[in-house]
This record gives sequence, C-alpha cells and structure tokens, in this order.
Amino acid sequence: MKFRGHAHRSLDDKGRLILPPEFRDAIRDELPDAVIVLTIFDKHVIGITPDQWNKLERELESIKSPSRELQNTIRLLNLGYTETPVGKQGRIAIPAHLRKSGKLDKDVVVIGAGRRLEIWSAEAFEDLLDQDYDVSTELAENNVSLPF
Repeated sequence: MKFRGHAHRSLDDKGRLILPPEFRDAIRDELPDAVIVLTIFDKHVIGITPDQWNKLERELESIKSPSRELQNTIRLLNLGYTETPVGKQGRIAIPAHLRKSGKLDKDVVVIGAGRRLEIWSAEAFEDLLDQDYDVSTELAENNVSLPF
C-alpha cells in the first residue's frame, strides 16, 4: 500500500478526521478489517498497518543497547499506539493524547508518505514547506536520481 499526495482537512469537535478518498480506498481494499495503527513520530501523527507495526516492533526489539534518544523514541511510539477503524466514508478517530502530542487543532493536513500516512497541523505543514533541503549528496550516495 502506498500513500501519495496530500489533503487539507478539519477535525470535528470529537477529534475525528475524514481521510482523502484515495487513502480510504487503499486501506479498505488492502486491509480486510480496515484498521490502522496511529502513533506519534517526529511531532506528528503517523498511520501504518498493523503488520507494519509488528515488523517495526520486532526490529526495534532486536537493537542491542539502544541510545537514550532511541529509547525515548520507542517510548513515544508505544505510548501513542492506537488501533483505529477506518469507517466507510474514511473517518478515523484521533485520540486526545495524539492530538495533543501532534499539536493537532482544527486544521490539519493529511500527507501521503509512501508506506505510511502522516497527519500534520496546518501550521507545521506550512513550516515543512518553507524549509530548504539539500539532499543531493545523500541521493547520489544511494544511487537515486530524480528525473529532471
């Protein structure tokens, strides 16, 4: 399952969000129970499949002597863990603890980030767009070339 693109959305008073139709359809087509895992990562909320979560958990548990930073990241991932069903119209409930951690108020942006979806506050999304990234060396070192 791949998520691409983005959509501006609004949370309702109960913290529910309607996913973009293409995200909803991808989830409902590939996951029989249409449940995703939400958690906090890098100050925004991410959504992944339960299988992706299980794989991540196994990989993290296999790390010997994780740094304090990684231990804290693992704590944040685990404390944020929430399984949420995706309704027929693509509505999901974002629990209060994730809304607080991700600084999600009314206006949010749902972003396709490849194998996961991300939910950003509208303000943080604008900040992301305003940043300047020079990843040309890293791309070259990994033999990735953008078709220009």
